[in-house]
Amino acid sequence: MKKHTSSLLALLLLLTLWSCSKNSNTPDEPDNGNLCGNLLYDAGEQSYRLDLASNKRSVYFDRNTYALNGWDVSWDGGTRLETGSVTGEFDKVNFKLINTANGALIKEFNYDTPNSEDRQISGLLSPDGNLILIQPDFNHGIVIIDTDGKVQHHLPVVNNTPLTLGDEVVWLPNNGILLTFQHFILKSDPPYNTITPIKEMNYADWGNINVNRDGSKITVRVDKHIHLMHADGSKMLQVTDSDRQEREAVFSPDGNHLLVAADHYPGTFHSGTWNLNIIPADGKKYTVGNNPEESVRVIQPDGQQQPEKAANRMLWR
Repeated sequence: MKKHTSSLLALLLLLTLWSCSKNSNTPDEPDNGNLCGNLLYDAGEQSYRLDLASNKRSVYFDRNTYALNGWDVSWDGGTRLETGSVTGEFDKVNFKLINTANGALIKEFNYDTPNSEDRQISGLLSPDGNLILIQPDFNHGIVIIDTDGKVQHHLPVVNNTPLTLGDEVVWLPNNGILLTFQHFILKSDPPYNTITPIKEMNYADWGNINVNRDGSKITVRVDKHIHLMHADGSKMLQVTDSDRQEREAVFSPDGNHLLVAADHYPGTFHSGTWNLNIIPADGKKYTVGNNPEESVRVIQPDGQQQPEKAANRMLWR
C-alpha cells in the first residue's frame, strides 16, 4: 500500500460511557457511588485496574517491563493496545490488540519503523479504534498507521521545522490530532495537511496535554500545575495547586472529573511517580497532593492506608 507523506505547512497566523455525578466527599470517606468507571495505571512491576464503584484494586494485566514499550486502551474500554520491541530487530516494533474482557489476542503485527533504532516507540488507539498514532521521536515525526501496520499518514514537519522528541500528540474525537510544537498547541483534522493554532503558550515549562471525549476541553500542565481550557484555547484557568508539582490530568469518561497525577516525583530515566487524586472538572482551583482539601478524592484502594501511587501511564475508562 502506498505511504502517504504530508507536511504540516499551512500554519495559520491567527489564534483562534458512563453517567457520573459530582463528587464532594472527603478522602477519608469517599462516596464510591458518585464516581464510576475504572482507573488503569502502572505501579511498580504491575499494571492495575481500580473499580471506582467498589474501590477494589486488581491486576489489570501482566507486563514484561523489558519488552513492553507502552500500552493504551480504546475509548470504549474494550481493546488494549500493547507496543513492544522485537528481540534482535532494531527496525521493528510489535503491536498487539487484545480483548480486555477475556484477554484474547485480537491481532498482532510487526511495524517497520522509518528509521532504525526507533524500536522504543509506542502507540495510541484512535477513538474509532481503526488507527494507531505514533508519537514523534528524534527521527520520524508523527506517524499514523492502521491496525495492519500500514502507514496511512506521515507528518514529519511544521513549516519546514521537524517534529521531534518532546513534541506531544493526542487524538481528538473525529480522529483529528492535537499537538504541541514550540510555543503552540496546534490542531489538525484528517487528512492532516493543514493545521490551526489553538493556543500560544508563552511559558518556560508546559506540556502534558489531554482532551475530553467530546473534544470540548483541554488540560495542560503549566509549570507545576494543571490548567483547563476550552477547545478553542479560551478561558484557560488553573485548576490545581499544591506545594509540589502535578504532572498531568486526564478526563473521566463523562468529562465531569479529572484524574490528577499529584505530588509528582520525576524519574531520571522514566516519567517518575505520583499520587492519584480526582477533582471536579468545573474550572475551580483545588489543592491536591500531600495536603489535599476535603473536596479532593484521594485514591486509596480498600485495605490500603496510603494514597495510591502510579507511574508511567494512567487512564480512566
